[in-house]
Amino acid sequence: MSDPAAILRRLASELCLSPEVCADIERVLAEHAAHASSSGVLPTLVRATQPPGAAAESSPAPGAAAEVCAPAAASPWERYEDLGPIGRGGMGEVRRVRDRVMGRVLAMKLLRLECHDNDEARWRFLAEARLTASLQHPGIVPVHDCGMLPTGQLWFTMKEVRGRTFSALLRAIHAGADAGPSPEALRRGLDVFLRVCEAVAYAHGRGVLHRDLKPENVMIGEFGEVLVMDWGVARSTARGACSAALEESGHSTHAGLILGTPVYMPPEQARGDLDRLGPPSDVYALGAILYELLSGTPPYRGTALAVVAQVVQRAPEPLASRCRGPIPRDLAAICERAMARSPSDRFATVEALAEEIRGFLDGARRRERARALVEEARALAPRIAGLRACARDLRGEAKALLARLEPFAPAAEKAQGWALEDEARALDRAAALDEATWHQKLRAALNEAPDCDDAHAALADAYLADLRAAEAARDAEAAARAEAFLRSHARERHVALLRGAGALSLRTEPEGAEVWLLRYVEQERRLRVEPQGLLGHTPLREVPLAQGSYLLLIRAPGYRDVRYPVRIGRGEHWDGVRPGGAAPHGVPLLRAEALGDDGIYVPAGWFAAGGDAQAGDSLPACRVWVDGFVVRQHPVTQAEYLVFLNDLLAQGREPEAVAACPRASRGIAGNVDVPLFARDVDGRFVLGPQREAQARHPVASIDWHAASAYTSWLAARTGVPWRLPGEIEREKAARGVDGRFFPWGDEPEPTWACMAGSRPGPATPVPVDDYPTDESPYAVRGLSGNVRDWCIELWRHDGPAVVDGVARIVPAGSADPGLRALRGGSWVSAPAAVCRAAGRFAARPDERFSAVGFRLARPIAGGDV
Repeated sequence: MSDPAAILRRLASELCLSPEVCADIERVLAEHAAHASSSGVLPTLVRATQPPGAAAESSPAPGAAAEVCAPAAASPWERYEDLGPIGRGGMGEVRRVRDRVMGRVLAMKLLRLECHDNDEARWRFLAEARLTASLQHPGIVPVHDCGMLPTGQLWFTMKEVRGRTFSALLRAIHAGADAGPSPEALRRGLDVFLRVCEAVAYAHGRGVLHRDLKPENVMIGEFGEVLVMDWGVARSTARGACSAALEESGHSTHAGLILGTPVYMPPEQARGDLDRLGPPSDVYALGAILYELLSGTPPYRGTALAVVAQVVQRAPEPLASRCRGPIPRDLAAICERAMARSPSDRFATVEALAEEIRGFLDGARRRERARALVEEARALAPRIAGLRACARDLRGEAKALLARLEPFAPAAEKAQGWALEDEARALDRAAALDEATWHQKLRAALNEAPDCDDAHAALADAYLADLRAAEAARDAEAAARAEAFLRSHARERHVALLRGAGALSLRTEPEGAEVWLLRYVEQERRLRVEPQGLLGHTPLREVPLAQGSYLLLIRAPGYRDVRYPVRIGRGEHWDGVRPGGAAPHGVPLLRAEALGDDGIYVPAGWFAAGGDAQAGDSLPACRVWVDGFVVRQHPVTQAEYLVFLNDLLAQGREPEAVAACPRASRGIAGNVDVPLFARDVDGRFVLGPQREAQARHPVASIDWHAASAYTSWLAARTGVPWRLPGEIEREKAARGVDGRFFPWGDEPEPTWACMAGSRPGPATPVPVDDYPTDESPYAVRGLSGNVRDWCIELWRHDGPAVVDGVARIVPAGSADPGLRALRGGSWVSAPAAVCRAAGRFAARPDERFSAVGFRLARPIAGGDV
């Protein structure tokens, strides 16, 4: 036998003892030198722990073993009560025992009898006990005692861990998870994984490699404790004097010897290249455990030898091909780096790996808090919408109630309407507060998790709605602000909307018409057209167009050119599909002779109605389909109206002619009607002294009944169904389809229409040909100035009839005393805001105004095409 002191030094190195412990052993050796005989303590311990191949010694005396391993009792069974088996492995078995001295239940691991004569088995068994005992960490199972049975079996006691293995937890996490583990299950698994990393990092700090990390070697206790087990093939990386003595003995872990579990071991360990083993080797094994946590399967599959060959030759399948659902990119990258083929490409330490996992888990918890805040915000949305809807209804009810009252009605009669308005304002305030809370919660969610997609998406959708509303209201400042906010939160689905690209589909009847494209561009505060060239021939199908307002000129031989304005909104397909339809509505081309010199064709289609906060009594912003119609380019002139009156006289209908004659109110009380047309010696109506100038002036100072009588007379005379225009028709004829506020654009300018302040001197009406700038996209003139137009319908506070998105013309009955609708500006209108195209006005049908006239409209007839 070797010198006992040298053997103990070698033993200390093999068991990863520090130099301080080596010194203690030397001291103990000196104190017990007199007892160190073949039947004493030292030979027994040395014999049990000698590396394989050392000279065999005779069996120790039972008493000597007891002296070393259990000084308090001759046999461990005097202290420990055997409670039965727990498990059994290749070289050992584990039994449950009760410690009679301490009154606790432990696990006792024993080297199996058949391994008693196996020197390596004895050596490794006791090495595991001593090494594990040296690692005092909450994540490593504590070893309490060790010794030898009278039979020669080595044993040690440790904490009994009741619970399940990490392997069992992984199976539970993936059981029935067709789309991969849930976020909660994944987080639970990562919590366990992180605690394993912390225990292994501690061991590395003590100079110990585990070398057999796998889910089966991790226990999760009943109270959530996580313990790294089975340090039987662990290896010391210390390089002190004792390690040098061990290496000189040649009995350290042999080069080329493969120990561990192949499916989790790094390539260098699988090759037996143990000189390259270090902390990155355990990092690889932890990466393999993470791989199984994410995918539900180990990195490699097959027999042990086949797996070893796979580990040596190639990397495992990519995680994406193994996982049944999406996995966080950050985790996949962590796993990939931990399992890099070269140790230098892995995390240098387990602590570095743990830090990445901590970062992910911290982010996951923050993301969970963010999701909770998003859900709280979402819960507010229905309440906000409900408050806004109730407020709108109350305002509508108040408006209707107050509209029935004369301005001079007593305040007491208006009180009910005011109360409704006050209640609506209170609901709006409550909604505004909830909206502020909604924004705060979503921003708080982004503070927790800056990449929270749900919060970004909710805010982006809100800012997109703001952007659409601002663009519909033609509020450039608000639109720019909303777009900036939208860009900061935009998701993939918003990218195309931010680009603003759209498309156009168009059919004509007949087909084959040329379509020329002109784009509206603001120049000096007016919208002017810039030619873009030939767009194609009809039918057009989803032709790409940038966001903007356009005028299409549709041309075909034998037909009048059609002016067809379109507005391409963000990501919008202008398809011309009528409500309830499935295909683009065909635009009829009209024969030139059917329209006459003064007829303007307004094709069927959608247009942006209302939505002008500065226009008096504007409709709410809405998108309305208006069927095609024809409208006269100019209001009815005095010369044209004169023909009507004289024809009535010729038919013997003088009372009707006199009643229809324009007349002004005179006198202090305004109770004297003065005809504005004179009569000649034959009794016929004639214009005043300035006949030529008057002839082209619009007729005015007639009531609604007279205007309607003219349309009926002309329809009977020509066979064309002329009538007064509908409110919605009149608005579309003025604005086109893009929601502009004036026929020429968005900016008020007195010199562009006949209104108060248009020119020096007293305000007066002008010939209908004047002010060519007061022209709409369809080329209709005089819509913002000169004279306001009577419309065919009764005035209603909630606007004219729109059924399922389609404007309906509902003529007012001649006997109905209700208010009639009027549209447009006039020569007395001031300020210019009164001339806005969305403005609505009302008057009794028997009232006359010097600034109110009328123009003609009619539906498309079969003879037009």
